[in-house]
Amino acid sequence: MNSNVGRGRRDSTARTLRAWVVRPFDYRWMADFQRSHPAGEPIRLVLAISTFDFGLLAVISLFSSDTNHSPPAVAWKAILVVSSVVVGTAWLIKPFPGRRGVVAFGVYADLGTASTLALSPPGDALLTCVLFAVVGMFFVFFLSPRWLLAHLLFATTIIAVVAIATYDADRADLASTVLRVNVVLLIVAGVPATSHLLVTVLSEDARRSRLDPLTGLLNRRGLDSAVDDVWSLGRQTDRCVAVLAVDIDRFKSVNDEFGHEEGDAVIVRIAERLASHVGEYGVLARTGGEEYLAVVSTSRLHIDALIHGIRRALRDPADTVAVTVSIGAAIVYWDSALWDQNVDIGTRATRVADSLMYEAKAAGGDRVVKSEL
Repeated sequence: MNSNVGRGRRDSTARTLRAWVVRPFDYRWMADFQRSHPAGEPIRLVLAISTFDFGLLAVISLFSSDTNHSPPAVAWKAILVVSSVVVGTAWLIKPFPGRRGVVAFGVYADLGTASTLALSPPGDALLTCVLFAVVGMFFVFFLSPRWLLAHLLFATTIIAVVAIATYDADRADLASTVLRVNVVLLIVAGVPATSHLLVTVLSEDARRSRLDPLTGLLNRRGLDSAVDDVWSLGRQTDRCVAVLAVDIDRFKSVNDEFGHEEGDAVIVRIAERLASHVGEYGVLARTGGEEYLAVVSTSRLHIDALIHGIRRALRDPADTVAVTVSIGAAIVYWDSALWDQNVDIGTRATRVADSLMYEAKAAGGDRVVKSEL
């Protein structure tokens, strides 16, 4: 019995680790979260300071009597200093990057650390390997498990090479060298690997708390934290923001006649078609059983076509269960007086759109009712 329990736990652990390694990593969600969350700015500041400090270490090493002062070594350190200034400044003035940006920074940090080790005195090289732990924490928070494992393999290989070189140069006893290498590996590999596993679980929970489990769209909480960029776009000349409340007409009869499973299929189908129609213009959420809310920004000339095109985009003669929708649209143009008033413009537009949607339903459904604010 005990052996079966132990085997079951081992199998569960193995499944968890496999799931961790192969789990798709949502770089877009991570970038969106950093841009929309208040912690995004401080995080970029910390990354910028860390990058500047990397260049500062290269400058300080030039004044060490033990360091390599050959012209190629000095030239390479100068390159490291300049690149750290450029990259650190980019963290300060640029928005948080997507997948290519964070991967490029991770590779840059790894190669820069390795090159610094190559130029360090043998006695300092093993201690300098701890810099891989700092780089590893970047991989923990912003890159996939597979990239983290690649980083750990690279870092471990470099540490092994440095350990052999240190052992040969210092003629230290083997036990002391193994002890120091073990401590460095625990810091460089053990902490990031454990942290990534924990962060993956926590971030997945956080991500799920912002998403509707049936459709994969944002929920109300996720929508509230994702709309700031859309409202900012609306203030640009000749643009506008529209809040769209969309509700499936007579949805209860769908559940009553076809069953809840078919009702869920309808909800998912409408979500997919709505996302396809309005997704590139803003954000979309499922805010109730059969209710959706979109906040979109586009040009003044295009907004009417986008709104009225929703009903057509949701229809397909091949649908097993044909449904219609009622749409309420509250439009705020860039020159609206609301922008300069001390009001929560998003909340007000949402309430108006919701009221207009109920007005459309009361008039028989399958229609759009809109208003300018």
